[in-house]
Amino acid sequence: MKGLLPTILMAATASAAVAQTNAPPISDKEGVIQAAMNYMEGALMADADRVARGVHEELNKVVVGTQRQTGRQRLSYNTHTTLVEWVRGASEQMADVDKSVDVTVFDIGNDIAAARAIGAQWYDMLQLAKINGVWRIVNVLWSPNRGEEGAQEDPDAARAAVEATARDYIEGAYSGDADRMERALHPELNKVLLTQNRQTGEPFLYKMGVSNLVEGTRAGLGKLDEAERNIEVDIYDVSHNIASAKVTSAMYIDHIQVAEVNGEWKIINVLWVQNPDRPRPER
Repeated sequence: MKGLLPTILMAATASAAVAQTNAPPISDKEGVIQAAMNYMEGALMADADRVARGVHEELNKVVVGTQRQTGRQRLSYNTHTTLVEWVRGASEQMADVDKSVDVTVFDIGNDIAAARAIGAQWYDMLQLAKINGVWRIVNVLWSPNRGEEGAQEDPDAARAAVEATARDYIEGAYSGDADRMERALHPELNKVLLTQNRQTGEPFLYKMGVSNLVEGTRAGLGKLDEAERNIEVDIYDVSHNIASAKVTSAMYIDHIQVAEVNGEWKIINVLWVQNPDRPRPER
């Protein structure tokens, strides 16, 4: 968010340029689907190189698990390296697994996207960014695929809880209410901005966590009058106790991934850009 993002003064290392081929250009939707298929089908085929083509080098992949000794839920992670190397050694494990994959693209715009990829074993919410013309998966929130057993017991209540969390997040930011903002966030929040280096024009990812976001809110850096906020919340999917949604407002476009952790819906991953239609200060 503009008001919460520290000024970036030094040149940042941009993602490595992708080698050009003679292949015809593809649409953004095709690019998103291709990245999702490389990620999911590559894992099912134990094709590590294909998985690597689908995911960004700064991938954050999260699953909610349960601590056996306490029964409490906690987050576990895979990075690009751990995912790719796990896949490289998974040929025997994947030998007899159903290889079918279903990909749904929820939204594409401003070089970020939200999608879902379902395989026989996994139910994954995806956030993707287009960097140097190539779509890559940046954030994943996933669950083991439990089929019909993974459906929410009360889907209307779950969707209402996800929307309430989304509104605590965005309305907390605009009102300078740090407590409300913090209520929406998991303590291990991963929030990623797709932005550009001021000196080179190259796109790159800028990350922030809870303390950065909450203290910026407490300082009132992102405050905006209620009549000017233009908030819309679109919930794409709530299943297996995870959710994908989009929060559009006057200043920002946020794709959020939300999970039910110890009975509370919390935002785990965010991929966002500044709203290109945001009001500009008069000169």
